[in-house]
Amino acid sequence: MLASVAPTLPAATVRVTTWNLEWFPNGSPKELPASEQDKRIAAAANVLRPLNPDIILLQEVRDYDVCARLANAIAPRTYQVAICSAFREPFTPGVGKQQVAILAKLPAQAAWSESWKAMDGVDPPRGFAFAWFKIGGTDVGIYSLHLKSNLIMKSDKTVEAHKNIRKREVAIDQLLNHIRDVIAPAMPMVKSFVVGGDFNTNVDQPDFGQETTLTKLTAAGFRNSMEGAAPVQRITHPGSGPYPDATFDYLFGSNLVPAKPLITPSKASDHYPVTCDFSLGGSYVQTTPVPNRSQVQPGNEDGKKAAVPQFVTLIQPVKIKIAYGEMVLPRGLKLPVISRNGQSVTVKYLDETPTIPVSATDLK
Repeated sequence: MLASVAPTLPAATVRVTTWNLEWFPNGSPKELPASEQDKRIAAAANVLRPLNPDIILLQEVRDYDVCARLANAIAPRTYQVAICSAFREPFTPGVGKQQVAILAKLPAQAAWSESWKAMDGVDPPRGFAFAWFKIGGTDVGIYSLHLKSNLIMKSDKTVEAHKNIRKREVAIDQLLNHIRDVIAPAMPMVKSFVVGGDFNTNVDQPDFGQETTLTKLTAAGFRNSMEGAAPVQRITHPGSGPYPDATFDYLFGSNLVPAKPLITPSKASDHYPVTCDFSLGGSYVQTTPVPNRSQVQPGNEDGKKAAVPQFVTLIQPVKIKIAYGEMVLPRGLKLPVISRNGQSVTVKYLDETPTIPVSATDLK
């Protein structure tokens, strides 16, 4: 198949907001009546609407459905849920109520979530949500994170604080490994990244000692959008009681340039949303392919192929076989389509080409 190449596009800008919504939509582990949940959803939507981000990274959201309710509430802005995780609780049965998610105005090329893995006896909670977008001719990978909190349940505070730090550091090691070992070989066109979320650490407070969670990212070429701002200018988690004001929420960029972030005070959560405009370099884009005569399907001698959708979104979890066993693709995952028939659709997922039932997708 031959393809034409368009001229270089001018630099584009993508606006990203990250926000920990505090046990959303309940405000605590306790389930609220639907009317009270609606009030919290409306309050969050009222903050996000004027910010008008292209992509929203969320933490501490209950599930896909509440993300969809929030997306609808931001109207007249139009958002879709690219991905919402479904991480299980480490010590209790069932799915946790503090998930991570990505909402966006534009469709994702692919999206999924993964739990952190235990390494050297360190077992970080939760995981990350990832989505790949094409923005202004640039392929951008977006990560939403919620790293281990500073909660200490045992009496030896020094030991427990060190464990919390190691869990955050191990998680960032895995994220960087994911970019190198998964994204680079499977999606080599994705060379620009945004990593955002609640990191639960900063460089200002002595409690975090020599923690390397943030410096691991900058050492890997990520630029901190908070760089150069005084502590008083970058408070994202207001102090309460013995806890001081802190910068816990960040947006990092790689192969793109962050502008000065906007931190929006709000009572809708115990964290403030952080918004940043990232400048993306221009690049060549591929225009409509010209079909090769050998690829024309019988009955379509005019060069038109039978209609096959470019992408499919899962409306329910699907179990697939992979090289080393099985895994479950989560609801809301958007995948490129290779082919389809009346009962099934073959998709591309990393290096795999699983065939899944049409009934598990949004295909009609």
